[in-house]
Amino acid sequence: MNFNSTDINIHFKQLKRFKMQRNIRCFSILTILSFLFIIACGGSGDSGETSDTGSSRTNALLALLPADDAVSGWKQDPDSEPRFFSPGNLWEFINGAADGYLIYNFQEVVTVDFLHESSGNQAVIDIYNMDTPLNAYGIYAQERNPSYNFSEIGVEGYVGGTAVNFWDGQYYVKITVFEESDELKAEMSKLAGKVADNIQYPDGVPAQVGYFPVKDQIRNTVKYLPHDVLGQSFLKNGFESQYSSGGNDFKIIFMMMDNADEAINGLSKYRDFIAGGGSVSKDISSPGDGGFIGEDSFYGMMMAVRSGNNLICILGMPSESYGKTAASELINKLH
Repeated sequence: MNFNSTDINIHFKQLKRFKMQRNIRCFSILTILSFLFIIACGGSGDSGETSDTGSSRTNALLALLPADDAVSGWKQDPDSEPRFFSPGNLWEFINGAADGYLIYNFQEVVTVDFLHESSGNQAVIDIYNMDTPLNAYGIYAQERNPSYNFSEIGVEGYVGGTAVNFWDGQYYVKITVFEESDELKAEMSKLAGKVADNIQYPDGVPAQVGYFPVKDQIRNTVKYLPHDVLGQSFLKNGFESQYSSGGNDFKIIFMMMDNADEAINGLSKYRDFIAGGGSVSKDISSPGDGGFIGEDSFYGMMMAVRSGNNLICILGMPSESYGKTAASELINKLH
């Protein structure tokens, strides 16, 4: 085949046009993909809230920190900026513990380094915004041990080793130093007191904490369980306390369901669960609206009853009469 110069020029122009069209198409596709990626990233925030809301929360956390020299000698470390973590990246801060915080509707945490100008001692203050006082109490109680040295910082707190932890309002606060000494414990307590002063939460512990029978109760064991109470996905909004009587350890749990039908359904499903892994001894008509007594495969003798939209469960109870008396006392307080 013979080509003259005109043919070559035509073919060259066609090839050039083809390349330009291909490049335009590729550029258009890349532009569209980039645009979609930007939209996806912009809309993938964990809370779906506006930046204004996020900024207000951030500022609220910063406002709770002690002012420089509020505790003599302690100031924010000028070489370290405050660090913030949200539900989407909390694992970067506390890794394996993050899921436990998310259960309690964790919103944001600020962690700030403080430095004592003369001694050179360091302290780290972490303030977790847990959205509500009940959730703040819930995560605090999960990490609390009854044997701790409790203090009156905030609503409740404790001092031990190199840390002071307390909850107040919707906040769970931790202050940590890097060596253990009585002097540093006193300094941490002062810093914690300044944070609590800034929170200014007027109320005490959740009212539900006081519903439990006092007899044989182990102090500082009440926990709040928002989901999967007793390991069951259909049970929620529960409170649990540990007890001991005559060498017999047991626990009392009550759940505040949304309505009576939900409570009836929950009791029925839990009865099936006990029957499947242990045994149901008998149905009972009281206390409350009745329920059943059985044997839990782990705890032993147990009882579960309903009263309106509330469910009460006693695991490992010393006797049937003991369980009925305790449940009756709890029901009276619930109503």
